Amino acid sequence: MSHLVIVSNRGPFSFSEEFLKDAQECLKKGVQPEAPSFGEGGLVQAMAGLLKPGKWDTTWIGASMGDSDIDVARGHYTGLFRKMKKAKYAPDHFPHIEIKRDGRMHFKYKEYDFYMRFVFFDTRHMHSYYSKFANGFLWPLMHLTRLPLFYKKTPVFPRPHFVKNDFVQYTSSSVTFANTIIDETRKSMALEKNGGNIVIWNQDYHLMQIAEVYKALLVEEGMYEKEKKRIHVGQFIHTPFFNIHEIQGLIREDKRNRVKAQVYDPFGETIETALQKLTWGMLSNDFIGFHTKEYCDHYLEALQEWFPVEIRIRDRFYEVIHQDWVTTIGVFPIGLDVDYILSQVAEGERLNYRWEGKSLYKQIVHDRASGRYIFGGLERCDYTKGLLSRLSIFEHALNKLRTLQKDGRFYQVTAPSRSESPDYQKLHAFLEERVEKINEKIKDVPITHIAQGITAPQNYKFMKEVDVMLVTPLEDGMNLVAFEYILSQKYRPPKERGILVLSTSGASRVLKQQGFGIEDGIVYVNSIRVSSAGEDVVQALMQKRRLSERVINYVETERRVQDWADKNIQAILNCRKTL
Repeated sequence: MSHLVIVSNRGPFSFSEEFLKDAQECLKKGVQPEAPSFGEGGLVQAMAGLLKPGKWDTTWIGASMGDSDIDVARGHYTGLFRKMKKAKYAPDHFPHIEIKRDGRMHFKYKEYDFYMRFVFFDTRHMHSYYSKFANGFLWPLMHLTRLPLFYKKTPVFPRPHFVKNDFVQYTSSSVTFANTIIDETRKSMALEKNGGNIVIWNQDYHLMQIAEVYKALLVEEGMYEKEKKRIHVGQFIHTPFFNIHEIQGLIREDKRNRVKAQVYDPFGETIETALQKLTWGMLSNDFIGFHTKEYCDHYLEALQEWFPVEIRIRDRFYEVIHQDWVTTIGVFPIGLDVDYILSQVAEGERLNYRWEGKSLYKQIVHDRASGRYIFGGLERCDYTKGLLSRLSIFEHALNKLRTLQKDGRFYQVTAPSRSESPDYQKLHAFLEERVEKINEKIKDVPITHIAQGITAPQNYKFMKEVDVMLVTPLEDGMNLVAFEYILSQKYRPPKERGILVLSTSGASRVLKQQGFGIEDGIVYVNSIRVSSAGEDVVQALMQKRRLSERVINYVETERRVQDWADKNIQAILNCRKTL
């Protein structure tokens, strides 16, 4: 059997002391434990098919996020897991963990069956590389893809903050991850001596240096030349990729500040040198996947700006030739668990969620019976999502509707995110303040803000009730909410379906490329031009636009997440490594 090693900053499951204590209490009382959630995150959903028994022996490597992960990994809770299995609670209602002789941690839960490994960091290291460099610097910078520079034009989009020591810690974390992958590679080789493939698949912007360190360690240990036909390394970037031309002002500003500081550092690291190292390091992958051609092009433009590389087109992929090696670049937009979502929005399925002690479904039904259009928004609280712009778009649309003797109600659902970050705290405060001001200014309290989020599957049932779905990011790698909303409308009568209002994102690029537009119920807007966006929304409503059968069929058949995973792995396996 071939081996697949999925590597991400956040693993699919973590163990807290509270979670394990509750399990022990349930055993004492002879009560079945409450089944923990698994697979709600987008990445786990994307990998779900690979975590079930099949052609891959899968291991998932991720940073430890639970305070008892290390104890579980060392086997301190083996007795608990055995008792849970004996009581027939595991693996159907509770995860079953078995520590193998080689130290591999076998994870079974419901239909999932794979191996899991934790990478451990101390709190300070994790804060520096993850919270400060990855999320405080790389995350906002990767979204700088077009004018205007958001951190100068919007009140809540932060300036990407670069600190040399955080970059050093980011590099250090890559070494720690790479050594764990090397150890897993050895174990995979020991298990499979008949020449099976080993695929290392790195996920996202947290791990941009890992392939470079991993390949260097393979060479150092003498493994790579001997086993390079078996070992395949790939990466998928789930965010946009920065536009090299749009960040030049940021690079120049960084240089000016260093001159003004007059601090002598013979080994000084700058924004530009750090990004050069990350961009070059990614070339150690055999294959790199992006959501859209535009993100591919941004990466290739950065390479051409900084390095002597040759870029060729081969079939539907790009090939980057560097030092007689070849890295293949391709476009694979991520998809959805289509069948699960459709099962949750089928006829007879109804929203069952209470907000402030009342049924949200009944509130929406009452609003609709009163002649109001139901506007909706749903995502995590992030400054890239254009939440403040969205409120203004709704406000303009509502004012226009009321001049036409129409009305609307907006339900914005915002899940908490990175709450320890000052930038996100600032955004949350701005958002609450803006909602309050609009509700004070316009009679009848037109906005309901659900700041605690709505988890799956109720989120899909909520979207089913929405007439105007506002998906208005400043920039977004993909934004699956757009596709989820399209699917949610499948079982509504065609003349009662809603419209999707969509701004700059991977989803908008994919749908535009497929030729979908206003005739299919999709209103493309610029989230910064709020007045014209509001006008466009009202115009689409007055024209009785609705999501078409054509666009629903496209998402249902072409945007399946299992296809995305399979295509990426096949690309990693089949790409050229040398000329």
